Amino acid sequence: MLVPLKWLKDFVDINIGVDELAAKLVSCGFEIEEVIYQAEAVKGVRTALITACEKHPQADKLIVCDIDVNDGVKRRIVTNNTWLKPGDKVAVALDGAKLASGKTIREGDLRGVHSAGMFLGGAELNLTEHDYKGAGEDKVLLLDPETPVGVDVNEALGTDDVILDVAITANRTDANGILGIAREVAAVTGQPLKLPADYAELPEGNEIGKRLEIVNEAPDLCPRYLAAMLENVVITESPLYIKRRLKAAGLRPINNIVDVTNYVLLEVGQPMHAFDLRQIKGGKIVVRRAHKDEKIVALDDKTYALDESNLAICNAEEPMAIAGVMGGKGYSIFDDTDTVVFESARFARDSIRRTSRSIGLRSDSSARFEKGIDYYSQEAGLRKAVGMVLANGWGTLVEGTIDSFPVKPDKKVVRFTASDVENILGIPVPADKIVSILNSLTLVTVTDGEYMETTIPGYREDIVGINDIAEEVIRIYGYDHFGNDAVMTGALASGGKTEEQEFTDKIKDYLVGCGAYEIVTYSFISPKAWDMLGLPDDSPLRDNVKLTNPLGEDYSVMRTTLAHSMIRTLATNCTRGNKEGRFFELAKTYIPTEPVEDLPIEENKLAIGAFGEREDFYTFKSVVENLFGTLRIDVRFERTELPYMHPTRTAKVIASDGKELGYVGEVRAETAAAYGVEKRLYLAELDAEYAVKNASKYSGFRNISRYPAVERDLALVCDSATEAAKVIDCVKEACDKDILSDVTVFDVYTGGALGASGKKSVAIKLVFRSDSRTLADAEVNAQIDATLKALKEKLGIILR
Repeated sequence: MLVPLKWLKDFVDINIGVDELAAKLVSCGFEIEEVIYQAEAVKGVRTALITACEKHPQADKLIVCDIDVNDGVKRRIVTNNTWLKPGDKVAVALDGAKLASGKTIREGDLRGVHSAGMFLGGAELNLTEHDYKGAGEDKVLLLDPETPVGVDVNEALGTDDVILDVAITANRTDANGILGIAREVAAVTGQPLKLPADYAELPEGNEIGKRLEIVNEAPDLCPRYLAAMLENVVITESPLYIKRRLKAAGLRPINNIVDVTNYVLLEVGQPMHAFDLRQIKGGKIVVRRAHKDEKIVALDDKTYALDESNLAICNAEEPMAIAGVMGGKGYSIFDDTDTVVFESARFARDSIRRTSRSIGLRSDSSARFEKGIDYYSQEAGLRKAVGMVLANGWGTLVEGTIDSFPVKPDKKVVRFTASDVENILGIPVPADKIVSILNSLTLVTVTDGEYMETTIPGYREDIVGINDIAEEVIRIYGYDHFGNDAVMTGALASGGKTEEQEFTDKIKDYLVGCGAYEIVTYSFISPKAWDMLGLPDDSPLRDNVKLTNPLGEDYSVMRTTLAHSMIRTLATNCTRGNKEGRFFELAKTYIPTEPVEDLPIEENKLAIGAFGEREDFYTFKSVVENLFGTLRIDVRFERTELPYMHPTRTAKVIASDGKELGYVGEVRAETAAAYGVEKRLYLAELDAEYAVKNASKYSGFRNISRYPAVERDLALVCDSATEAAKVIDCVKEACDKDILSDVTVFDVYTGGALGASGKKSVAIKLVFRSDSRTLADAEVNAQIDATLKALKEKLGIILR
């Protein structure tokens, strides 16, 4: 948040330098990201009075002006602004002056006449028409006749402010305004906090109620809606000080009433909106959920379709604003607006976040509401807005306010002793110091014997108990009071990794051992990824979370699968000339909730990818199979189909409890081609969360058999559609589990006459071993016979 120092001084008399102030704010928990000195943009430029003008002796389109800069030195400036005359006041850049463009001015001769510098226009002073009247014109800027002569132009124009760029943490919503930062500055400098005179008292009465009605149909989404009315309003430009402050804080001036609402947003942290009473049809403001497909043209000239999850501010007939996000174009302030209704409301942060996300629109107001607004800033914001209008003579206040505030929160009081604070901090803090610190933070604290009672103001929703009180005390008291000999009251514990972290490392170590490189890719991808993967229109993977402010179209949605990122990585390596490669990524996918909630479901996934001449389906599948073996998780493989995977060389991975853990296989050739690759690519995407939670460190000791293994290879003829997994399952069921050690497929042949007849040959290796004896051939042969019989009866498979 940008905090102009001059604005801050409205609330606190700052008696220390900028660097010391920044250091104190850092010490009490506010990071200063940057200190911006406005005057650094333009240096060496002074205000000057033109005392005489004459034609240039050698050029008809130039004149020579005598100037006074109040230093007793006579100077002449040559200029092509022939309309200038004696008595005009201008900005002059003398020798060595630096302009906003970075250009340095040097004195010199122009057509035979010496010029001590040059007169400047608005652009050269980094000014626009909003900053100073006439600054937008392409000519020398005329200064106000009352401008003092010979002073630095930044001082004269008010562009000599210092701006602190303060990082506000998520829990300190009260500091999202100049007033909130001023409370902190008052506490750290020991200066009293003062409230400017233009915070008007809101008079009681009900004249407003005769002309306007507020109907709040959604108090769960709008806990408070406060309104005031001003009539005889004059729409005009804002005073220069308002324009300067808005610009310094990053906002563009528009007109006095709109500028007031933006000014309040920056000073109080309370977003506000102004309505023209003429546009409030039926004399009624209705706060309600939008109707399905209800549309509104917003101030950005775009049409937005709303639904029942969006909150709208309506008149008796139609929406006038998207609550907390942006007003409607037809309901803004116009040049002939006479009566204004100020809205100062508290909208539920979750509601505003959902609305901004669903319609793809974010504003300064929605950003503030998403961070959270307390229940009492509405009144402070309205007092400030009304006070600014009255103080500048822009209108008169209609008696009374309308306040829809159905459920008022209970007042929070924390009762504690100095010993309680010491027990938390580990160091003693005098009771009178505690009281002084808390009161300086506007946390009203009184003593009752040894006890202290702090009443928590509504804007400090982050304070709920004694631990928070102790934190407030120490950040002002100073962390430097913790000496090297400070008592450590907490128990010491050795660090280490959780079991799940250890298994995650084990997965990484195993894959690195398989020659794979770990990669990290963006969680944001392009919607075009779904077309590249060939996903059908109704694929659940297309249902993704859209970013409200993406870096660009290529990073506009959050991924629901790691497939696109991994295939793109494989493609990049292929097209760069690499002959082979294996990669893996442990990352999250983001699944939107139904109905849409605050945050998507985050699922931990493991993607493995590979390419190269030595890579094939079975080799790649063994990497996945052995990974689960390393984690001691029993899995089996079954044929499956995915839009972007090969129809016959893809298997789903299933755990022993029946849970599907993902898939492994070859990428469909058409999909690889969409990524610009003609080679075979291999991909696996697995449930990493299940893997690390169900992995086992130790399954018990097992002796290595002292007896030799007996191997048998079988070439089997089966239908081309028969899955190898079913063959293996049938073999395991037919054989004696006590002596069958392993069974694997090592070859598949689909060519020649076999392929033509719809058959294929599957070669399997069976390994038999006993822990207690050497197996006889007859015993093994019996197992082979049983196997062949079961394969023929159950699957129609015969020996080749």
